Amino acid sequence: MTCQQCREVVSASLDGEAGAADRAAAAAHLEGCPACRAYAEGAERVGRLARVGPAEQVPDIAGALLASLGISAPEPVDAPPAPPALSCLPGGCCGSASADTATTRSACGCPSTCGCGCQDGAPCRCGTRAA
Repeated sequence: MTCQQCREVVSASLDGEAGAADRAAAAAHLEGCPACRAYAEGAERVGRLARVGPAEQVPDIAGALLASLGISAPEPVDAPPAPPALSCLPGGCCGSASADTATTRSACGCPSTCGCGCQDGAPCRCGTRAA
């Protein structure tokens, strides 16, 4: 099979028009021809992009649906609640004089320079607690 014949079979296959014998011959050709493999992959990608597009905008019917079922819609949440303020137990690094308030802090409240392990995803080892 020539490259031109293979590409015609690839195109026909994507349209559902190629016979089993032609598809088998094209598959054998594709195994040894990188140029035709690239063509086939590109043709498949173009076909997929042509079939799949962004979803159309649809009306939001959740509130009406819930009301029809006698369920009241939950109140919208503007923002998640703020995390609690954290501080170290007595003697911890967060309460030391070297930890000023302008220092970048990790999730547990420790200064980013304390080395307690929390900056690397490990549990905090400095004894922080919710303030």
